[in-house]
Amino acid sequence: MSPIPRVFLYLLIMIFFIGYLDGRKSMSALLFRKIVTTYGEKYASAFAFDISENQETLNITLNIVKNITVDVWLRASILQKESKTHYKELFTYNINLCQVMDQGKSLSLINYWLKNIFRYTNLPMSCPIREGNYHWINLKSDKETIPGFIKSGSYRIDSSIYMREWHNDLLTNCSMFIDIKMK
Repeated sequence: MSPIPRVFLYLLIMIFFIGYLDGRKSMSALLFRKIVTTYGEKYASAFAFDISENQETLNITLNIVKNITVDVWLRASILQKESKTHYKELFTYNINLCQVMDQGKSLSLINYWLKNIFRYTNLPMSCPIREGNYHWINLKSDKETIPGFIKSGSYRIDSSIYMREWHNDLLTNCSMFIDIKMK
């Protein structure tokens, strides 16, 4: 496909997407209920979350003890609670975070989420990741980045950050239990 039709197709998709967003429901609240974490002790000495009293923001600490000189990958799944013990998977991403961060001007949903997350941290939005103490202060969800097809309810977000080139070694693992209320 030549560059001009590809650009035209891209613009049409963006116009459709923006029109879709204008007519969608918006989120009124995202509440953090519980967070369970683990980390690879080879690369980190701490990975902790503190949920605010009103459950709308998080403080996160991550201490990296070794420079991470290869690409870092994110495997994330969003699951909706169907019953007391069962969650239904809505979607899963497995992406190279370093590539996504390098393409910072992209309009993808992942880039919007990452930009929101990086507004609250001292971790550089680039690779390699250097040894150091990183934190996120008063991290909260950007209401504009929650897809309109998400319904009010309870969700679990499972994320694993790992280094594919280092035999899939784990950096962090997290399960976040949240409630979303849509208008």
